[in-house]
Amino acid sequence: MNNIQDINAPIRILLLGSNTEVGLSLLSLSAGKNEFEWLCPEESLLLDVTRRAELDAMTFDVVIDALSLRHALQSDYTKFQSTLRYLSEQGRASLIMISSARVFSGNKDVPYSEVDVPDSSDPYALALIEAEKIVLSHPENIVLRTGWLFSGKGDDFVCRTLGLIQDGVNLAYKDDLIGSPTPVSDLVRVILSVVKQGHYGAKNKGVYHYCCAEEISWVGLVEAIVATSSQFDPKAQVEVEAISDAFPEVQDMVVMKRQSLSCRKIFNHFGIKQRPWRSKLRNLVKELYQAGSQS
Repeated sequence: MNNIQDINAPIRILLLGSNTEVGLSLLSLSAGKNEFEWLCPEESLLLDVTRRAELDAMTFDVVIDALSLRHALQSDYTKFQSTLRYLSEQGRASLIMISSARVFSGNKDVPYSEVDVPDSSDPYALALIEAEKIVLSHPENIVLRTGWLFSGKGDDFVCRTLGLIQDGVNLAYKDDLIGSPTPVSDLVRVILSVVKQGHYGAKNKGVYHYCCAEEISWVGLVEAIVATSSQFDPKAQVEVEAISDAFPEVQDMVVMKRQSLSCRKIFNHFGIKQRPWRSKLRNLVKELYQAGSQS
């Protein structure tokens, strides 16, 4: 990725998972920017070991895995892991895998750092942990873990919650998680910064964390969505209830799992600062209400 022949040539990026939320946002937010050229193979190619020659025929400077976050629980994910292994062993270009804070059990009382060992036994986490090991087997690759992503598109938590609010449905969720909500657009900003700095000579490799500033509980996030909705729809008045598996008399003793990340390393190595998520959430909710009123 650092062997630059023409400084004015675009960075050629092989994007795995171009139809995912992260993939679509990468393409959308870089549209019109001549510094990037995107190669977007279809998903069937990435799952078919007999079509390696088609990958070999492509010329690229960096690979971004935007598929694992969405695909890790699919029955054919091992086939995609095989493609990650193939691309890593070839070593033709650095590979950046987007992973999740969910690789951690949540049993730590402070945000997780890059030196913490993934320890979750959840099937989704185990699939990501295996993929991370494959990617990190090559010293030039990067694993970028992130927090609770929201985009306001497709089968998105914010969209689903807004739909329930508009239907007047009272909301009830287990309040046993603490994390850092992160807009997909903000994650894309970080990914593109890492790509550009790596292309132009940065030697930083290995594991990095990025999520937005400010931790919040899961029910707290739902309450933030409800409060933001009420700014644009006075009728958006629903109750948010925290449910617990504990006995009623000891509900105050629920143990919170922490799915948040320390992001000091990515600031120290790449100069990337955390941004707040509340302003992005407000803008997103506003856009969704405006789009709904026009439809």
